[in-house]
Amino acid sequence: MDSLNPRQREVIESYGFGSLLNFDKCFVPNKFAKWVANVVDYKSGDIVVDGKIISLTKESVHCVLGIPLGGDPFPSDTVCGKEFVLNKFQKSSIPPVTFFSNKLVKEGGTLSDEDLFVCFIIVALSSFLCANSSSTPSPKYFGIFGDIKRVKEFDWCGYVLDWLLDGVKLFKKSKPSRVKDNRTLAGCLYYLAVSLFL
Repeated sequence: MDSLNPRQREVIESYGFGSLLNFDKCFVPNKFAKWVANVVDYKSGDIVVDGKIISLTKESVHCVLGIPLGGDPFPSDTVCGKEFVLNKFQKSSIPPVTFFSNKLVKEGGTLSDEDLFVCFIIVALSSFLCANSSSTPSPKYFGIFGDIKRVKEFDWCGYVLDWLLDGVKLFKKSKPSRVKDNRTLAGCLYYLAVSLFL
């Protein structure tokens, strides 16, 4: 975030994601996130702890993260969006997240507005909004790049919430080792942790 200049921040804000610029340092201890995940009922979307129920909703995602709420579902056809990104950066396969973050840091001043936003949102999705254990961005959310001009019209809060609940479901269904809990937890762990206190 520190490497983004005022013009780059304005571009990100113009696409509707200026709120993400506020999340530079929002570390959540893995052990705490896993504890919260263990008290989530992923079917109902509720945190249930000590008889208290805290509902995980699209509205609370918007309240915590400030990303677009409501609108059209994320496109399920990811082929067009994936081709758009690969052609834009002259790649034959999706590069690691570090490729996009390095472009932001090293070439950010010379990138077009669209290229800048694509790099930023791929990094934000991969490392924060829809994080997982892979070093390569998930092609599952590349459908949004099929029509980049409509990016604000998608239900970002719903998508981030669904990704988190799917991550919690997989986490709870996997078995920890006897020595330590080495299971991975996908999703926006910051939102999950903050929700406990809403």
